[in-house]
Amino acid sequence: MNQEPKAWYGARTFYRWLTWENRPYEERVVLFRARSLDEAIELAERESAAYAGQSDFEVLDMVQAYRISDGDEEVGAGTEVFSKLHALDLPANEFLDRYDSGPAHTEIAE
Repeated sequence: MNQEPKAWYGARTFYRWLTWENRPYEERVVLFRARSLDEAIELAERESAAYAGQSDFEVLDMVQAYRISDGDEEVGAGTEVFSKLHALDLPANEFLDRYDSGPAHTEIAE
């Protein structure tokens, strides 16, 4: 049986922090090697549950996946890891206002 080669996928997952003040939402994009979009989503769901299990997070019921490359193409600096088109008839400033959720809480992994 000829199996599809593994490709790189970016998967966007969503969480709600239950113990932080104001209970912020978090979005993450994580890379996976998978043979299909469905497999990438399954891997993302498992990783998402493990990530949420490390802290008091609620996993939200949505995964968005994006195929980054075919086969063994190199992924590195400057590689687009996720993209989503928004079909909204809004002026640019209204679009940005809609998606600006206020101050960002970021942390650099060591």
